[in-house]
Amino acid sequence: MVPSVFHLHYQTPDIEHATATLADHGITPNAKFGSADGESVSLSPDETPPDEFKLRLQTNRGGSADVTLAPGPRVKFDHFGVVVEDVAAVVERAEAHEWPVVQNERRTFLTTPWRFRIELQAADSDVVAELGDRSDCELSEVLLAVPVEARDTVDREIRAVVGDVSNLRVVPARGPEAGVRQAFLSGTNVEDPHLQMSALALSTADDGRKERD
Repeated sequence: MVPSVFHLHYQTPDIEHATATLADHGITPNAKFGSADGESVSLSPDETPPDEFKLRLQTNRGGSADVTLAPGPRVKFDHFGVVVEDVAAVVERAEAHEWPVVQNERRTFLTTPWRFRIELQAADSDVVAELGDRSDCELSEVLLAVPVEARDTVDREIRAVVGDVSNLRVVPARGPEAGVRQAFLSGTNVEDPHLQMSALALSTADDGRKERD
């Protein structure tokens, strides 16, 4: 099988606005995870959070596209997830390239030299099995923006370690931080195919200021 990106993870200061933005792209809330009174709490989208609930992260899903949101002071890219045929083989190549590897029961993370992480999932993993129908919604193209001078190296190294990821394109961008800044989606549930990650931070107050400017 050809590797493909299925998952994106971000911090954002406005979870409600980010949720509404994702819904326009066919990606809706799937579960919330957090704590209340020192106890871990997981909630379905329809459940009312208990008093003093502190959100740790929210998963959002549409078809085979999965986006996690976590509270943070600004929109910040955390990692993207790729479905691969042989996780062990990718890990072996990552270690040969001296990329740090962290594994647990459900996930494997590679830390690249450019300070972003890549999550690996096998096609038969429980995480992938929980995804929906690709015809409803899928990530058709994911743009990984990296510093201009690093573009060729990043592209070459990802191909060498992870493989030719079918829907990932490495593009040059200004600034020192690498991250997925844009993605395109397709499917019957997608109203707006172009997802700009900066839009996850826009609040109602920001929209009002834009209208007055």
